[in-house]
Amino acid sequence: MKISIVIPTRNRPKLLKKTLENLSKNNFFFKEIIIVDSSTINTSLNINDFPFLRNKIKIYNSKPSISKQRNIGLRKVNKKSEYVMFLDDDVIFKKNAFKNMHKFLINNKLYAGIGFNLITNERFFFENIKKNKIFELFSIYNKIPGVVTNSGWHTKAINLKENTEVKWLPTQAVIYKKKFIKNYKFEELFGRYSYLEDLDFSYNIAKIGKLIINHDAKYSSNNVVERNFFIFGLKEVVNRFLFVKKNKLNKINFFFGIFFLIIRNIIFIFINNYKFIYRFIGNILAILLIPFGSKNIQKFLD
Repeated sequence: MKISIVIPTRNRPKLLKKTLENLSKNNFFFKEIIIVDSSTINTSLNINDFPFLRNKIKIYNSKPSISKQRNIGLRKVNKKSEYVMFLDDDVIFKKNAFKNMHKFLINNKLYAGIGFNLITNERFFFENIKKNKIFELFSIYNKIPGVVTNSGWHTKAINLKENTEVKWLPTQAVIYKKKFIKNYKFEELFGRYSYLEDLDFSYNIAKIGKLIINHDAKYSSNNVVERNFFIFGLKEVVNRFLFVKKNKLNKINFFFGIFFLIIRNIIFIFINNYKFIYRFIGNILAILLIPFGSKNIQKFLD
């Protein structure tokens, strides 16, 4: 199929190699792989290790920023490509994931974006709490998977048992029809880590076309991202506020959501991990910085 895959990576050569090994076994599915590397260590890739991909891999360098790297990849996509697939460098696809997605794409031409189905064994204790009616009352959360509430919070869509239409898609493993995204790019104001860049991008695409997750195209990810630090505490508030402001969502409900977020982080400090105190401090500082404007805050963060 006329699919271009865009993979941003940074200092994770082993994970990237495993991902490429997986893609090498599914060579029928795509025409090219665009790797955008912002590594600070030697992560030189030996193309000869992947004989079936040798003529398909293109590598570009970038400053560190997931949004910026994805945007570079978008600009480098072959003009003849019909689809663009965004893929993280730590994804493990389940058996027949690509065959099932291939079949879905052939039989479903109308969707603007199609996500793979994340299968995880993680227990999301607070995910169940957020399904409480109080959170639904303040439009902070919702029982429906894959929706975006009026407060700017989004619900997870994982371990799905059936094809599910959604209002946002994660960029871990997702395919977009190129004609729907040609006038869009990832928000670079979200900074290096670019937290919520996939929410912002896909939510805007959902305004012009339908999004869906194919439950038969399954994947997992064993890489755990550490988020119990000060800068992430800043970003999870500031980036969410930027998303709410940009999409003209309800700022009052957003601040209700922030209140519950801070309470959650305080609870984690006492019952789970003392490092959450750094994240909590970041949350508080972010609230104080919001009046200074999102652009000025991001300059401070990066």
